Amino acid sequence: MNLKITYLFALVVILSSCEKSYKYVEVVEEKGLLGGASQTKEDDPKTISAANDSIAYLEAYKYFCISLKVNKDMKKAMGNNYTTPIRFKLLNDKNEDIALLVSMKDKAKQEEEIKNQIFALPNSVNETMNKGKEENAENFKKTATIDSVKAKALLKYFRVRKDEFSNTNKKWYEPVNAPKYTNRNGIYCYFQTENEIPGDLRFRVQYHAEDWLFISRVQFSIDGKAFEYIPSDVETDSGNGGHIWEWFDEQLTSSDKELIEALANAKNAKMKLIGKQYHDIKTISTEQINSIKMTLEMYNAMGGSY
Repeated sequence: MNLKITYLFALVVILSSCEKSYKYVEVVEEKGLLGGASQTKEDDPKTISAANDSIAYLEAYKYFCISLKVNKDMKKAMGNNYTTPIRFKLLNDKNEDIALLVSMKDKAKQEEEIKNQIFALPNSVNETMNKGKEENAENFKKTATIDSVKAKALLKYFRVRKDEFSNTNKKWYEPVNAPKYTNRNGIYCYFQTENEIPGDLRFRVQYHAEDWLFISRVQFSIDGKAFEYIPSDVETDSGNGGHIWEWFDEQLTSSDKELIEALANAKNAKMKLIGKQYHDIKTISTEQINSIKMTLEMYNAMGGSY
């Protein structure tokens, strides 16, 4: 009996010692957070143990397909991704990349089978988000403070735009005095509702002129107090007889609350749009200040918080 156990143990050791160690390294394209050029980077390596190069390659290919699937699911669920998998490396014990060197029978067929198997899986990101939305809806019903009388009174100051392709009754609430087109100067807030639950409170600044600024940040002077806002992404376009326009449109978070509420209650406010070499100072009008104030009031009256 002892001899049998010893033999089995020895067999396990021999089989284990036959496995080789490999490193899977994913190469991704990462978007610049401040609107800069994309860059290619390598993620931290993962260890793969396999009996030979072919088995290790198929395991690495499965990892890569999983990353592609998750990336696709996130883009579908959230609309954008900052990183995209583009290829992978498979490093052997000599640190040599063998990903393109591995040869095996029916390689393309095996890759196709792995890819089809992974991509047939449900969108787990979407399922998680939908579950989160259901929980948020229940919490909203239990905890939200809604002033329907005030919301109804403020409604005349907003353009309500329905999303005809949404099955969750999405609507956008924009101030009536906000620019309808991007090639206009403007500063305002607006928000979205989904199944009558307010969310995605946004801050938009538009700049229209004859010369580029390539805006990177905005400084505010509000009733003698200084603030600064750094947008994560600034869009640009041109046309209309040589004129240019630059704009950013971003979701507000709790870290922006002091700035936005200062703007909403300002008596005097200016903003300094700072570009790569030049800047432009704009006075924020009383109408624009009141527009921001009414948007926050409408958002709060409908039960919104940020």
